[in-house]
Parts: sequence; C-alpha cells; structure tokens
Amino acid sequence: MTVTHTFPYEDIELAYTVSGNGPALILLHGWPFHKASFRKLLPLLEPHFTCYALDAAGMGESGWSRHTNFSFHAHAERVRAFADRMKLQKYSVMGHDTGGTFARMLAVSDAARVEKVVAIDTEVPGHLPSVVPRLQALFRRSFGRALFRAALGSRPLMRRWLGRSGFFVDKRLLDDEYMDLFVTSWLRSDHAYRGLLEYLLGVDHSLVARLDELHAKIEVPMLFIWGEKDGVFPVRRAREMVARMSGKASLAVIEGAAFLPHEERPEEVARHVLAFLGASAPVRLASDAR
Repeated sequence: MTVTHTFPYEDIELAYTVSGNGPALILLHGWPFHKASFRKLLPLLEPHFTCYALDAAGMGESGWSRHTNFSFHAHAERVRAFADRMKLQKYSVMGHDTGGTFARMLAVSDAARVEKVVAIDTEVPGHLPSVVPRLQALFRRSFGRALFRAALGSRPLMRRWLGRSGFFVDKRLLDDEYMDLFVTSWLRSDHAYRGLLEYLLGVDHSLVARLDELHAKIEVPMLFIWGEKDGVFPVRRAREMVARMSGKASLAVIEGAAFLPHEERPEEVARHVLAFLGASAPVRLASDAR
C-alpha cells in the first residue's frame, strides 16, 4: 500500500503519495475528487515515472483553514512549492478537471522546470458548466449547504444525479468503491465537508474565460485527453480550443468514456500519456497479453 505523506505549507498540511521510478510526474485531481482518482492509472505509469499524487487544499487528506486561499493561482502556487520541497529540477504535470488548469498555469509560473503538460477533461475557454455557478450559489447559503450534505448521504440519489451528469458512459462504475471514495468520504467530518465546498467556491469564472490568453504564454508541449461522451466539458469545445493553439497542443479522444476517462479507460489513457511523455522503456500494458 502506498503511504501518504504530508508537507507543511503556510498554516496547513498538504497530503501526497510518491510511487514508481523514473522522471518526475506530478498528478493533480479535480472536483469533487482527490488523489485516489488516479488509482487505476498509477500502476500503469509507475514503471516509467516517479509519480507524485497530491491532494489539493481542502480535499482528500489535505488540510485547510479559514485563512486558506482557494483561488486557482493559490492552488498552482502550492504545487510549485511542493516541487521545491521535493527538490525537483524538472517535472511534467498531469491534471484532470481543475487540476488540468493548475497544470497549465504551472507551465507559465514554473516554466523553467515544467517539461510537458497533460490535461484530462479540463476547463475550456469561455465554457463554464452550468452546474458550477448553481452549486456555488447553493454553497453560499446555510440551507443549501445542509441540503447538499443530505444529498451526499443518499447513495441512490447521488447515483442518479452523477449518472445524468456525464461522468461515466458505463454507469456500473458508480459502484460502492467510487461512492466510498468520492461521495460519502466527504461526510466523515464537518471540516472535510466544508473543504469540499470551499474548493468549488474558489473556481474563478473570469480565469476560465481568459484561458486562451494563458495558452498563448505556454511554450511546452501539451496533450489534452478527452472522453468522447463528456457531459461536463463537451469534446466539441476541446477540439475548438486545440485548433486555436496553432500546433502547440494535441488532442486524444477516448471512445466509450465520458468525464473520467482515466477511470473508464485507464489503459488507453496510459498509452497516450506514456507515448507523449516519452516512456524510457517499451510500454507494455495488461491488454497486450490478451
């Protein structure tokens, strides 16, 4: 079992795991997830890379306080500080959802060290999923916070909602393991639940609208990986975004997957990631033996 470590940042402790061997690869999750969202992908990456999977402030096993800044810039700065702490001279970064935006921000703010960026089903310029402002409005009211907490406590309700939200093509993946990890885990304490909410409240609509400006500043190679049936960030938007990037980025579309291709099709995602990052050894996955 991979051991969770922590490192201090300002007044909180941030959690992370280290596994594998090879060049450094930092993995950043999105919302409402934590580092375990890469549990199916990590075994495929570990033979080729030293993988650092982080929990963002307020998420998973990482702490937060009333002083914690949940802005995109603050999240990215904490990752840069983590790279300092690990004494990484060079690293690539892979992120899903909001983690993919943090990854792109690091390609600018830590340009001297970031070598390549992989972004999986992430924010696209000018498109904010309608559920985000609705949930943010809900979370700002005590009644709304209580209502959402009650909803998280109902597995049948959450399975129906997530099933309609474009998270998975194969709804069977909304199984007990998934629900334990990414739904009911937020109810383990009041502090954990509020961390989940504060993270989403930090989503910056104006930054998402200006992502094309951020992309213009990025000089490293980028790979976007997208579930063909993503109901959160439509693949049409991803194609339009990459087309505007003038050859600086490529797009891999995963058939039979939605918002979480690394959950639904981890081996196919791994093939694209390893080919893009240049694995030092031939990539042999379990499917090769079939």
